[in-house]
Amino acid sequence: MQYLSKDDIEGQGQVLKNGGGDSVKETKTLKTYILDPSEKFLKRWSVGFVLSCVTAVALDPLFFYLPVINQSKKCIGFDSRLWKTTLVLRSFFDIIHLLNIILQFRTGFVDEELRKQGKPELNTDAWKIAQKYLWPWFLFDILSILPIPQVVVPIIISEMRGTESTNKVKFLNAIVLFQYVPRVYQIYLSWRKLITNDKKFDRIILVKASLNFILYILAGHVLGAFWYFFSTQRLAACWHVACDQNRTRCYGTSFNCSDRSSGDLSFINDICPINVPNTTSTFDFGIFLLALQSGVLESPDFPQKLFFSFWWGMRNLRFAHIRLLFFYI
Repeated sequence: MQYLSKDDIEGQGQVLKNGGGDSVKETKTLKTYILDPSEKFLKRWSVGFVLSCVTAVALDPLFFYLPVINQSKKCIGFDSRLWKTTLVLRSFFDIIHLLNIILQFRTGFVDEELRKQGKPELNTDAWKIAQKYLWPWFLFDILSILPIPQVVVPIIISEMRGTESTNKVKFLNAIVLFQYVPRVYQIYLSWRKLITNDKKFDRIILVKASLNFILYILAGHVLGAFWYFFSTQRLAACWHVACDQNRTRCYGTSFNCSDRSSGDLSFINDICPINVPNTTSTFDFGIFLLALQSGVLESPDFPQKLFFSFWWGMRNLRFAHIRLLFFYI
């Protein structure tokens, strides 16, 4: 049996002491990754994230201006420049959302029961933080950044360009509209979290009034974009009806401006007239007739389309017209 000397024992004791100190230091280092929601950085991030959520929702309707109608050739074009610009901007704000998701897993919280008892204590347990965030807030965040308009809108335009009528478009419209629920609700959640962590925003009436005004303007913008998008679909639906009635004259053709055969589709003007009242027309364009008669669907000028649709959306921001849009979907 080997005996240890006094010096050896003291040396090992020193090692254990140092090892324990390093362990404590490492624990403290890990805890520093859990952020306090009252920190200035997170307060500023919360303000920036609310603004990014509003901006992201304002950018999504730009996808609805991608189809461009060519009335003389009876075809539907695609605005490639707008597509690239909107795709880059949407990707940028999706990255911000991803960074916010990461921050949610590293931000502590104060238990409500302890707060009611007058013992507000910051919970820095990573597992409890994850449990609190995973359901249902994580689900809303994931649904908000799904690339639905990037994928679905080009598919809708592709279906519109076909000469045969299909019911897929209505289903795809519902999918695009569905994503607005978590994205708009995310604005509300981000705002509630902001005023919870920083009470001064809740007391400043100007901030609350400005947010409400921005949301009102945003609603008109979104409604106008949907009106433009559904107007192109309504016109394409009339073209489909005309081709269903004259299948031989539409055979081998499409409504794609970049891939058109030499087919004569002038007969569509008799079935889908846009310069006569709906009472004398065989096809009812409903609230979308103004878009067809104004020529905004054919205009290559994007600002003109944007502001005209925005004007219509603000003027018709009433429940009755919104109900008509939902009925069309």
